[in-house]
Amino acid sequence: MTTFSFSLLTGETGPLVKGNEPPELRVPIHMHTILPSPGDQVLAGTKIATANISGLGDVHAPSSGTIKEIADDHILIEVTGEDRTQVEKVPMEDVNVRKWLREQGINVGSLYRATTLIINAVPPEPGISMYEPLLRDYRKTVELGLETVKRIVTPSKMYLVTAKGNRANAFPNCTVTHVSPTYPNGLDPMVIRAVTGQEVLLGTKPAEAVLLSVRDLFFIGKVVETGRPLTETVMTIGSQNHLIKIGTPVGWLTQEAGAAVQPGDRVILGGLMRGMPALNLQQGVDKDTTGLMLIRNGEGLNPTDNFCLGCGECERHCPARIMPGMLSRCSEFKQYDRAEDFHIHSCIECGICGYWCKAQRPLLQYIRHAKYELALLRLPNQTDEAISHETKEAHGGER
Repeated sequence: MTTFSFSLLTGETGPLVKGNEPPELRVPIHMHTILPSPGDQVLAGTKIATANISGLGDVHAPSSGTIKEIADDHILIEVTGEDRTQVEKVPMEDVNVRKWLREQGINVGSLYRATTLIINAVPPEPGISMYEPLLRDYRKTVELGLETVKRIVTPSKMYLVTAKGNRANAFPNCTVTHVSPTYPNGLDPMVIRAVTGQEVLLGTKPAEAVLLSVRDLFFIGKVVETGRPLTETVMTIGSQNHLIKIGTPVGWLTQEAGAAVQPGDRVILGGLMRGMPALNLQQGVDKDTTGLMLIRNGEGLNPTDNFCLGCGECERHCPARIMPGMLSRCSEFKQYDRAEDFHIHSCIECGICGYWCKAQRPLLQYIRHAKYELALLRLPNQTDEAISHETKEAHGGER
């Protein structure tokens, strides 16, 4: 762990690489009502699930094929290879923009009226470098996404936040704010504080401000530009950035990258600090997946159930100025109410505490577990599925 770099500098990156299409797509489904049945034929862009929660986008078939399997958490599509679509371009002037974007697969929870619009161009984690090629090679698409967002937000002020040393050309009538190119300065709460001075809890909205990433603007611009729903995501894999069909299995991506996954290895969806390990190599990526990284057996953190040493390293490095060690103990011994007394909701889940922990305790996982248990206690009438969505929103959608 001592060789890990917290630098958010991306340097020069090449254009997006379009990934090869796998024979099967396992499209993740969460908080949605599934529309087709096993054996149904679908065209690319066909709506296969509608969102059950306000602000969450609908799900569409990334490719033409046959519905092979429907499970609680995914739809398995056997790809036929036919490049056909039933989606036609919709004139944006004749529809409610926010509603139309939601129906096209865009998560619109962050699209509301505000006086300030913040565009986050700071990499969320070390090793995630997609913003640079999006701003350079897909500038018109990103600008179209920005113009669409402005129709909804109607801001009077705009800010582009970028890491000092990374290249990012400003948009018209947009103030550029530079932050230190060090993790966790790219996380949403840190970017909001850099612009507004406000400290917001993870998953909450700042007063009179909307924050979107360059990646969000690219997705919105691509949907508006083509009139077709969102069926692809942008991911950093190794040193390259890829345009990947949603539902592409993790095993297919590692194979395409030339990496052989061995027993004991962990495939991480997202970055190394906040990402989630894939359950298996058949798991499909979703629209929120920002990267794919491989941790070999024996590398990285080896979590233990050792007791806290009380050394205070986690507290000294915590950007939220709380006590992660104490919060982990509250979680470990199921004292969830006590965790609130130590301001667990102020945690921005950056994972830095676990990096510095001398006892190698899984501090971030303990804190996330306690937050989930508290959500269960506070919202007894909600389903686990809805609570999982709230927890994911609090994590910033990072996968």
